[in-house]
Amino acid sequence: MSYGNGKLKMDNGKFKKSFTLIEMIFVIVILTFIAIGSFNLISKLYKRNYIAKTTSDFEYFSQQLTDQLSILLYNRIPLSVIGYDGHNFKYIGNIDEKDNFPIIEWIGELDEAKTGLNLSGFADLYASNKPKLKALDFNSVFINDILHNKYNTADNLDKLTAIIFAGSFDKGEEEAESDEQNAFGWHGNEHKYVFTISNYSQNGSNCDLSLDNTDNKRIYEKFYLADSAYTLALGKDIDINTKCIQNLHLKKSNINNTLFLFYNFRPWRGETFCADNNGNPEGNVTVMAQNVKGFKFKKVNSHLEMFFTFFKNRGDINISVSKQKVVF
Repeated sequence: MSYGNGKLKMDNGKFKKSFTLIEMIFVIVILTFIAIGSFNLISKLYKRNYIAKTTSDFEYFSQQLTDQLSILLYNRIPLSVIGYDGHNFKYIGNIDEKDNFPIIEWIGELDEAKTGLNLSGFADLYASNKPKLKALDFNSVFINDILHNKYNTADNLDKLTAIIFAGSFDKGEEEAESDEQNAFGWHGNEHKYVFTISNYSQNGSNCDLSLDNTDNKRIYEKFYLADSAYTLALGKDIDINTKCIQNLHLKKSNINNTLFLFYNFRPWRGETFCADNNGNPEGNVTVMAQNVKGFKFKKVNSHLEMFFTFFKNRGDINISVSKQKVVF
């Protein structure tokens, strides 16, 4: 039963009041404000969660990155570390604030073979007679096995390694610092202080190494057995159209801020890393990290300081995490 304009209705013998149009609009407006407030709250919670997760990921990745690089750089040939810009290079100890060398390169020693009596890194100078070097506790069979497994090759140490002497203070040959352009063979230059191995013969636990390029050069008791050079570079600073980079099938939107590690190339044989157009590109590449905005290396006394910045933006959210580490 109903009366008037329908404001009163009888239901099971009772009267009920229905909503007017104004009341309905008022309720809708209130619900709209509640929805907007809930959306803003959920949006803030999402942003907070996204920032926390991304920051945590960056902290983890940056720690992993610096730990891995610390191991590689710990086994560097001290004076071989250079900054490179795609055309020119300079020894890292001679780089100052106004220089711009965004790529870092170095030569590493075969540390994996330095177990037991397989590679002592010392020579008997009394029993050596240039160009022959008597390497003590030098197991050529073991070293070749390490090289075969590391580089998946049948080549032996005479093709894959070279001798670099430690010099007076374990820095390397001091004269190499003043002749940085022609010391190690970087980017088509000479390798005056890297001695290639023409042949070798095992003699008990020792090994006789026949070295090239020893004329008028000093030899020392301690030496490094170098097996590969390494390059660390961002995508924006290299040729990303080279085959070795294209084979990684990376998204083009991320490639400029991707940090690459190049290895398995030998400057003393005229080789350079596979994404470099200045020389004879060789070797392999792997991705070390993504979302890297920049990195920098600096030599302080006898150690290296490295700085990395991870960055990511999404809409109005900008997240940045920096990491610093010292390598002795």
